[in-house]
Amino acid sequence: MHGLPEDPGRVPNVDILSIEFTAAGQMKITVQMPEKGRFTTHGLPHLPRRLFRLFPELSKHKCENDFGYSFRRECQDTELPHLLEHLIIELQSMIQPSGVLRGQTVWDWRRDPRGQFHVYVDYTSEVVAIVAARLAERIIKAIDSRDVDLTDIELEVGRLHEMARLSREMAAALPDTHAHSWETTQAESLPVHSAMEPVPIAA
Repeated sequence: MHGLPEDPGRVPNVDILSIEFTAAGQMKITVQMPEKGRFTTHGLPHLPRRLFRLFPELSKHKCENDFGYSFRRECQDTELPHLLEHLIIELQSMIQPSGVLRGQTVWDWRRDPRGQFHVYVDYTSEVVAIVAARLAERIIKAIDSRDVDLTDIELEVGRLHEMARLSREMAAALPDTHAHSWETTQAESLPVHSAMEPVPIAA
């Protein structure tokens, strides 16, 4: 599955195509990577290494895999959208501690274009989840371009905190029947697609 990109040290683009919210309380993120190229972190040790430096708690994440590896060990050779999945979970956990958030990354290239992945992540706030997903996408691209030092992570996380606070305050100020619709409206105002529909999760 490992292709040979033009620059073996360059991280391929991980582009979020759409974000949807399922009836099961998960966010479904459709991600596209170049059809010809590398899909995993194999040969890209700087990517997970830098993420673990920026977000130390990532190394404590649990990860179910065929070999029983820790997440840190799994990151030596794992799909880039899987890395995106864990970063989205970590960003949400930093903002709104809410117990255990779970995620899953699946793909089926018999049905979808090669390089397309579907990332499923638990969430508690649609607004926070969308912003966390977009921030995770930006961070991975910044590490690729070596511009991550120009990205003020503390500032970005601070903005995420502020958005979460405003979301909670507005939801609390509205009647229960309107609180969810308000947050959904705020989420839909962001530049992504939001839809409430059931999506089957691959085992």
